[in-house]
Amino acid sequence: MNVYIDSSQSLTIESLPLYIDRFERWNKDNIHLGTNQNPVWFHADINNQSNEDVILHIGYPILDTISFYLVRNGVVVKEFTTGSNFEFEKREILGNYFKFIIPPGQYQMFFRVRSFYNVQFPATLYTWKSLNYENTKEAILQGIYIGFVVLIVLYNLFFYLSIRDGIYVWYILHVLATALITLHLNGYTFWYLWPRFPVINQNEPIIYGLGIFTMLFSIKFLHPESFSRFWNGVLWGIFWVNVPVFFLPFIGEKLLANVLVQLVGSIGCFLMLVAGIVLMLRGYRPAVFYVIAFSFLLIGVIVSIMARMNVLPNIPLFVHASQIGSGFDMVLLSLAVADRVNEGLKERKKLKNQLLKEAIEKENIIRQQNLMLRDAVDRQTSDLKKANAALEKAASELKAKNEYQNKLLTIIGHDLKGSLSNVIGLLEINKEKGENIDNSTIDLIYNSAVNTFSILQNLLVFAQIKNSDLRPRKSFFNIYALIERVLTQIKPQATSKKIHITVDCSPGETILADEFYLEVVLRNLLVNAVKFTPIGGSLTIKVKELPDNKSQITVSDNGVGMSEERVRTFFQKNGDSTTVGTMGEKGTGIGRILIKELVDAMKGSISITSELGKGTTFTLTFDHTIPE
Repeated sequence: MNVYIDSSQSLTIESLPLYIDRFERWNKDNIHLGTNQNPVWFHADINNQSNEDVILHIGYPILDTISFYLVRNGVVVKEFTTGSNFEFEKREILGNYFKFIIPPGQYQMFFRVRSFYNVQFPATLYTWKSLNYENTKEAILQGIYIGFVVLIVLYNLFFYLSIRDGIYVWYILHVLATALITLHLNGYTFWYLWPRFPVINQNEPIIYGLGIFTMLFSIKFLHPESFSRFWNGVLWGIFWVNVPVFFLPFIGEKLLANVLVQLVGSIGCFLMLVAGIVLMLRGYRPAVFYVIAFSFLLIGVIVSIMARMNVLPNIPLFVHASQIGSGFDMVLLSLAVADRVNEGLKERKKLKNQLLKEAIEKENIIRQQNLMLRDAVDRQTSDLKKANAALEKAASELKAKNEYQNKLLTIIGHDLKGSLSNVIGLLEINKEKGENIDNSTIDLIYNSAVNTFSILQNLLVFAQIKNSDLRPRKSFFNIYALIERVLTQIKPQATSKKIHITVDCSPGETILADEFYLEVVLRNLLVNAVKFTPIGGSLTIKVKELPDNKSQITVSDNGVGMSEERVRTFFQKNGDSTTVGTMGEKGTGIGRILIKELVDAMKGSISITSELGKGTTFTLTFDHTIPE
């Protein structure tokens, strides 16, 4: 990797060749330039000699803007801009880190990073297979960490509801704040909590400022005012230094806020640890757990920082040391809180015995309180059982969904393998013969390639709509232009079968729907119609206005048609493959699922009219009434 800091802040990809000799070689594992207000350009030569894409993985999620370029023979062949200042959807590959696809070939790769805070990251090239492996491993580790945090929070929440000791509340806030900061450093908060609000990332010190809850917990737990006025003043002083972090970014002082939060994060944590040691030496027993817990947390944070600064190797153990340390911190502090509460319970028990000796008549009151406490525990146990039942139900539904998707993916894999095997087999046969490929073989190869592309295209759309929760963005748009665009996509298949296509729609016709969803629906309907229409057949697309402010789209063919049973089960999610087309075309059935789900998502309706040997008509109906 070669690096150049653009102090003029004016370089563009077009002017960059004039400065290429000013780039300096970076020979360390991680890029680490600290806080740098100037744009930083990175350059590397990429020679992808494989027959598949490779992916550039930028392993730091908190970079404001990354502009990625691929240059071949002096011409920019690919350009993509993203960053934590953009909505999460503005990424080439969705994930907690930034990833860019590099197709086969030889390129000059450039990317420009501009970040208000830190410019640091490891850069790695992955194949899809290795990237999926790393993503799966990362997801498992993060899932374990999140599950652990949830377990700790629920555990201590249960005790708080049972005992009503306020220290549990401060401890839960400390755990949540620590987990939120840790997950933010790994890019998961932006992914799952505020993907459409990058402004939160732009005011990042506020997130780190949540460490103020750790300070409040330390003050409440250590109870320094009863041991040392000095350390009580120190801890509260750190607290008040941290408070301005929450409003400084909103008055344009983000840099000052960043300095304050780093000051509190480093010096403040060290002083909290020292205060714990002092109180431990003065005989405060709960401080023992506190000191051990904070030692793990600080060691983990320091190791993670040193790994990013190339002082330690960039291995998962060191990179995720802060999460490991925070996990130990949560467990040990949970024990510390329990020990502190236990000590308090012992003192209360001793006092209660003294009171019982002095006033035996209060025994009935104490028994009544115990019964009330038992009832509270029973209620919480009942609530937990209900929560477990709800979780079991959700798990069952998730299992059924996973089984369905696994079955679907198995079918897709089988069909893709079949299509690719046909292409490879035909090519091998002609290679052995040593003859030119005839037109019939080319047609077979072309049909297999088209079928493979259609399967992949529907699979990508299927995955995309599943990740977007089927929330369409409906608006009025030109339906004639959309039909023309879809016809352009299916023209090669229709032309190869000499199918005549008629469009009955005025050029100015508009419709209220989600343009992307409707394009996917029409493409699948037309591909299906071409598939089951014989050579020389015909296909008609008609758009007309209906009464009650509605529009209707019909797609008709004179193909093989369907039986009544086939019509009835056409949209069922059974994962079965479709039937073979008139020229041997195959499919997976994803198209049928997409059609139904997307039409339902747009609050439209679809019906089928068909008869064996006489063709099929699909009718789409959409309401033009905009809901209030």
